[in-house]
Amino acid sequence: MTQVDFYHLTQSDLETALIMLLKKTLAAGKSALILCPKPAATALDAALWTHEAESWMPHGVDDAEGVDVAPVWISTDPERNPINAPFLFLVHGQRPPDLGGFERVFNLFDGRSDAQTIDARVQWKEWGENAALKLGYYAQSDDGRWQKNA
Repeated sequence: MTQVDFYHLTQSDLETALIMLLKKTLAAGKSALILCPKPAATALDAALWTHEAESWMPHGVDDAEGVDVAPVWISTDPERNPINAPFLFLVHGQRPPDLGGFERVFNLFDGRSDAQTIDARVQWKEWGENAALKLGYYAQSDDGRWQKNA
């Protein structure tokens, strides 16, 4: 069964929340695929290189080299998982055709965007009808911490 967790952003921006979750993913010894549209892929690529002045997160993007060594991969193609990552991060409403090949899915959406919130509700309803998926919901508290609400 694939665990699908929705992360409702209300206090932090996407890049900050994503990097925090990616750090936890890597600390757990897992690799991650980030699925997003092209403009977001470019922005996330830059954020992973520059988010912290003294460090960077090793990663690759779409057809770049490094699939054999990168623990994080940013892709615009929902059909590809070139690093065979067990964790999938969805941003900007991405809907891959199959979630079953992943151990865990993180669906991050900006609660300050009506469109993203509506889309996340539709995804919750659709994916909730799939017996192979177990859904969870996390919302940010006022201090930015994650609280599990479902």
